[in-house]
Amino acid sequence: MANIQNSPILTAERLAQQLMQLANQHNIKTWCLAYSGGVDSQVLLHLLHLTKLQVTAVYIDHGLQAVSTEWAKHCAYQCQQFDIPFQVISVDALPKRGEGPEAAARMARYAAFKTLIKDDMCLLTAQHQDDQSETVLLQLLRGAGAAGLSAMSELSEFSAGWHFRPLINDTQESILEYAELHSLTWVDDPTNQQQDYYRNYLRHRVIPEIKQRWPSLDKTLSVFAQQQAENAELLTVLGDIDLQTVLIEEDCLEIASLKKFDDARIRNLLRCWVKRLKYSMPSRAVLLQIVQQLQGESHDTHSLVSWAGVEVRRFRDRLFILKTLKHDPSQVFDLKPNQSLVISSIETTIIVQQNVVSENVYLLSKDILSFPLSIRFRQGGELLKPAGRSGSHTLKSLFQEAAIPSWQRDRIPLLYAGDELVAIVGYWLADKYAVKVDGVLPVALKLLTD
Repeated sequence: MANIQNSPILTAERLAQQLMQLANQHNIKTWCLAYSGGVDSQVLLHLLHLTKLQVTAVYIDHGLQAVSTEWAKHCAYQCQQFDIPFQVISVDALPKRGEGPEAAARMARYAAFKTLIKDDMCLLTAQHQDDQSETVLLQLLRGAGAAGLSAMSELSEFSAGWHFRPLINDTQESILEYAELHSLTWVDDPTNQQQDYYRNYLRHRVIPEIKQRWPSLDKTLSVFAQQQAENAELLTVLGDIDLQTVLIEEDCLEIASLKKFDDARIRNLLRCWVKRLKYSMPSRAVLLQIVQQLQGESHDTHSLVSWAGVEVRRFRDRLFILKTLKHDPSQVFDLKPNQSLVISSIETTIIVQQNVVSENVYLLSKDILSFPLSIRFRQGGELLKPAGRSGSHTLKSLFQEAAIPSWQRDRIPLLYAGDELVAIVGYWLADKYAVKVDGVLPVALKLLTD
């Protein structure tokens, strides 16, 4: 997103001008302040109070410190003084395996805000230029690319609405000066001094040393982040153009066309593909592994690269991306003709449509409704004579004929009437029960998931 140009002076007039510009551009009606009670958000709260705009303040209680409830009381009192609506949201911020406490707290915090921000709302956070410097350095030390090195954008889409950082071009020094000028009171989080946290170590040990030699570090890194944001945007444009030349379906790419690009463009294309599908972004090492598998001529159906609940698989001359599902094919589900059946392990809803009007398409006779219906999955050895065809076929041969990838075959629902297989849902119906009119049809609908 383009930057909103800032004046060098912190004033309510400047902030009001910024917010009104955004409101007009994006139809924003209300503003939600992420309010911790620290000096940065305290200054932003004071400025918002002076703008007279429609603002609410939200304190996220991570529950990691005993004094967090006292900080919430401080925040409530401050909002009461400024006549700003206030609420507290408690979250579980305990780190998961392999996750740091800072990352866990941030993920929990933003997850909570995502439930609040609607399409006519904007989240406001109080990160400043010094925070930006720390973020750029952290990303650099993690080996991030252009997207990571762009650090924190001033304005971005968030949940159904927007996220704006109005202080991102202001220094910590100017914020402290404003707080002292207006005699503001705020809370100090003692963990901000703990240098075992990466960000704090940079803040207290590394950055002060660098600034002794390069005093303009914050401004330089801010410009660098903006340049990287432009680079990332250009890479996205290129990746989307390349993606259109190899895309067969949203979750499937043609390998022969993909291999016409050099490795760097393939990796960029893959990032854009993953981003489009809203999956977790893979590391460079994972992308290198995918590209390496593409270089071979093998059509190995067992090739698999996975990360963070996502899988990339190869089948024939196609590359597939899918969520990792924990599916037990031994499951059996009773199916009522007048009810839908949700099978979470394949993220699918099964229904038996009745009173179906169809031309030149087979249906199942209503006779199957006199039997107990169930949904099962392939165990091996099943046979079916498809409607309109001669002879029975194994499911394996039918799946091969339809070019269904091997890993999907035990996820395809099978409809049984009693103990008789009458349909491979979404593909074939049993010839024995096939009719052209006045029949029913089993249908599999994908569940909508985030």
